[in-house]
Amino acid sequence: MTTLLRLDSSLRINDSYSRSMGDYFAEQWKVKYHDGMIIRRDLTLQPIPHLTQETLNGFFDDSLHSGHIGLSDLLIDELYSCDEILITSPMYNYGIASSLKAYFDLIVRTKKTFAYGTNGIKGLLTGKKAYLITALGILQPASQEKNAIEIQVTSILNQLGILDISYFPMDGMVDPEQAAIKIQQQRKQINQHLNQSDYATDKTDYRKIY
Repeated sequence: MTTLLRLDSSLRINDSYSRSMGDYFAEQWKVKYHDGMIIRRDLTLQPIPHLTQETLNGFFDDSLHSGHIGLSDLLIDELYSCDEILITSPMYNYGIASSLKAYFDLIVRTKKTFAYGTNGIKGLLTGKKAYLITALGILQPASQEKNAIEIQVTSILNQLGILDISYFPMDGMVDPEQAAIKIQQQRKQINQHLNQSDYATDKTDYRKIY
């Protein structure tokens, strides 16, 4: 059975472009994997505590314990149990949400998700696929291959050994007309990526959603 771990980080619970596209991706993913399981972790509704010195010390010394170490172990177990990862993220101040950063701070751990070897860092979460849905208010320059979120998250996932990453960016979302175009484009891309022959026509008027 294929398992998808979904991570949402938008501060908006309603009317969120990244969450809405994440919902659409999950629906189409279930069409492809009828018996698949989706584990959902909402980093806004289930906030992750920020990294502290006590927790960081515990990462390197097994004799030190804290409640955050236990949470870190749980989050890492979720990662190992899944085959694919879906991350939805809007851009805040040219970067990822602090909730998503807090999540990464607890799961990027030496000897747990990566190790140091003779050739440098070796990721331990190999053989997994990742999908990254991003929403940006501004337009991305045509000369820029990846947006700021994609660059940041890709670096982290690569360190963990996750190299197979698919991107579904939505930029210029502050403009309602542009947003409507981007939403339909990425719905089509998701279906093509998941090998669906067609995709549902959405009747929502996205020009009314900001």
